[in-house]
Amino acid sequence: MEMADKVDEYWNMPLGNSQRCTRYVGRYLLKEFGNPIVLAMDEVERVFDTDFRSDFFGMLRSWHNSRATNPIWKQLDLALVTSTEPYQLIDNHNQSPFNVGLVIDLEDFTAAQVADLNRRHGSPFNASEEKQLMALLGGHPYLVRLALYLVASDRLYPTELFASAIADKGPFGNHLRNHLFQLHNKQELVQGMFQVIHQNTCEDERIFFRLRGAGLVRREGRVVFPCCQLYTDYFREHLRG
Repeated sequence: MEMADKVDEYWNMPLGNSQRCTRYVGRYLLKEFGNPIVLAMDEVERVFDTDFRSDFFGMLRSWHNSRATNPIWKQLDLALVTSTEPYQLIDNHNQSPFNVGLVIDLEDFTAAQVADLNRRHGSPFNASEEKQLMALLGGHPYLVRLALYLVASDRLYPTELFASAIADKGPFGNHLRNHLFQLHNKQELVQGMFQVIHQNTCEDERIFFRLRGAGLVRREGRVVFPCCQLYTDYFREHLRG
């Protein structure tokens, strides 16, 4: 935006952090810039484990509410991206910025879309391997894209990718460990995931929604499954009930 940094000037005010930040944005950035601004935040679930979680999301909600009464705030739009169900991000739902505006859910790729992506990458997977990829990843957008990138760029052969799929140093190791760390010290979620893997059910509806919100499980009728075979294989090996 090529504007002078005046954070220190506004941070010296005898106010809380939310009020200081709000004044900085409303009385300086929006006012001086004078044009519409889109503030886009990715991976906002990383704020979930901080002690300022509720204050932060409450502040964002207050910015949204100010658009109705203060013309200067109409210049600001928020785009928030999260891999966690939004209701988990704030204790007080009335303060949440996620129960207003437009919510866009990212769906899994269909078999036809995976086939199209494979062709766009130069068909690094043959027809049989393409079906095997779909069976393993279930159309998970990030994992499918990662697999295609690794094979199309000659970092791995398809046979190597499938053989090392759940290995710690395998192609999906970082992604899988991240999910495992999210479950760490959350015994109720571990038990819920263990139940899904071994019994295809989740007795506690609250636990199901938390696991689904994390992108780990899905439900068809009354039957609950891990979202893809990769998760089934990995968590069967790493979780203990």
